[in-house]
Amino acid sequence: MTAALMAFWRLLRQAPLARTLVVLLLMVLVSLTEGIGLLLLVPLLEWLGNPQHPRLPAASWGAWPGWVEQTGPAALLAGFVCLVALRSAVQYGREQWGQHLQHELVDTLRQRCFAALLRVEWRWLTSTRHADHANLLLNDVNRVGVGLYFGINLLASAITLQAYLLTATALSWPLTLVALCSGTLVFGLLAGQRRHALQLGHNLSQASRAMQGNVQESLAGIKLAKILGTEHRHLDHFVDTTARLRAQQLQFAASTGLSRAGFQLAGAMLLAAYVYLGLTWWQTPVPVLLTLVLIFSRLIPLLMSAHQQLHHWLHALPALQQTEQLLADCEAAAEPQGHTDTQAELPAVVRHAIELRGVSFCHVGRDRPAVAQLDLTLPARTTTAIMGHSGAGKSTLADLLMGLLQPQQGEIRVDGVPISGALRKQWRRQVAYVPQECFLFHDSIRHNLLWSEGQATEADLRLALQRAAADFVFDLPQGLDTVVGDGGMRLSGGERQRIALARALLKRPSLLILDEATSALDTDNEARIRRAIEQLHGDLTVVIIGHRLPTLEHADQVLVLQAGTVKAQGSWADVRQHLATSTTHVQPIHDTR
Repeated sequence: MTAALMAFWRLLRQAPLARTLVVLLLMVLVSLTEGIGLLLLVPLLEWLGNPQHPRLPAASWGAWPGWVEQTGPAALLAGFVCLVALRSAVQYGREQWGQHLQHELVDTLRQRCFAALLRVEWRWLTSTRHADHANLLLNDVNRVGVGLYFGINLLASAITLQAYLLTATALSWPLTLVALCSGTLVFGLLAGQRRHALQLGHNLSQASRAMQGNVQESLAGIKLAKILGTEHRHLDHFVDTTARLRAQQLQFAASTGLSRAGFQLAGAMLLAAYVYLGLTWWQTPVPVLLTLVLIFSRLIPLLMSAHQQLHHWLHALPALQQTEQLLADCEAAAEPQGHTDTQAELPAVVRHAIELRGVSFCHVGRDRPAVAQLDLTLPARTTTAIMGHSGAGKSTLADLLMGLLQPQQGEIRVDGVPISGALRKQWRRQVAYVPQECFLFHDSIRHNLLWSEGQATEADLRLALQRAAADFVFDLPQGLDTVVGDGGMRLSGGERQRIALARALLKRPSLLILDEATSALDTDNEARIRRAIEQLHGDLTVVIIGHRLPTLEHADQVLVLQAGTVKAQGSWADVRQHLATSTTHVQPIHDTR
């Protein structure tokens, strides 16, 4: 219980102090107006029992202020109505401010999580499941918002409970003491229900992650399912995952309904006991007893609501714990963000060379390094082609060159400046990358290009498309405003790659890495792209990962990787001669001429 309340305050402290204080103040005002309104019922009920006297007898008021003794029923009725109106207005304000507070906290939490994911090391990100992150951002944070809503209402209920108890104490402290003790006893007896709610919250988190992962995998695998004829297996797996998620939700609903029913039964029994004790033991005056009955009849449902609100908060608590764990993990795995005084300035443009000296890197869960003691020099404004078997380390080398991965041994230098720490992020701004499976947003071609350079003009866009052999865009009915579909599915693979290449060229990078970027192109378009790349010679440094012969022949140097090490290096003629006399086999070279 203590941990749950501490977690609520930890979350609430992230809200702006002024907004939080306003919400708390409005909660207190609602409670005060409620208590004063209930106290006014005593003289009203006494007047109703003795309507012959226009003034209320002072003997029935004891320690009440003198102005109350002289107040007539009309003024009391008017005051009661005004208090109810004031309470309604304050309660409306509290609900509105509470909603704003809730949504602001949820939005802030979601933004913090996404920003944390953007700052982490690429190595950590590739070792985690993206569906789990999507589930947290979409579902878990929403659950935190729902829990926060009930937590805020729990706080309001607690303050209102205090007002009711103080009002009841002013009327009859013995009955109030009995009500307080019995209510605490009932609340304690339901501790098992609260523990069950917490466990159901953990189970729901697991079921929700499984559901999110199943949805993403199922949607991505629809084409494969159709080809293999296994649609029924996909559907059965989806139905099974949905059933597990729904079972957890129904168990929580059943637990909530059971605790509500128990509270209602216990409340009726306790209310009858309070009336009996008030009449027989303490001979409480009827007006006071009726007011106490009204207070207790509202106090018991309020206590039940407080338990339900705590029930919901406990159910949402695992989602908050998962969110806080993600933030902690991301902070531990975050890339360096600041530039230290000991670091040299990174050149704006590569003028001499990109050098790898003794670079090694091993992926998590692998015994053998993907790149081992690699020494390599990429002269500025030259083209280097990299080839090798699958698993030879080509993609890892590309990630190292881009600054996505930090070498575990050795270093990468750009014009003599080590690319490490915060400089990696700065270096990535000078690098453009076109993978074999390119990514496009479900947006227009124009906006997909502008992600690379937001200030690009219409002429810049047209030039980038022409240099990437993507002239087909100008023949589309909507031209640059053509929507490419989810992941670019409305375009062919070759069209997607050419748009991705245009996006890369629009960035005007110092280093351009093409990872099998021409593999989906026909001979004519590949030749056009090759000519475009040749025209870049002398302007920027190009690294081409691939095996198509025309690309290799026109490279300044060709690099053959095997098991993360350089097997052959030099011009294509030298490398080809070396491979012809070597027993080492590399992937076939495709002659597209």
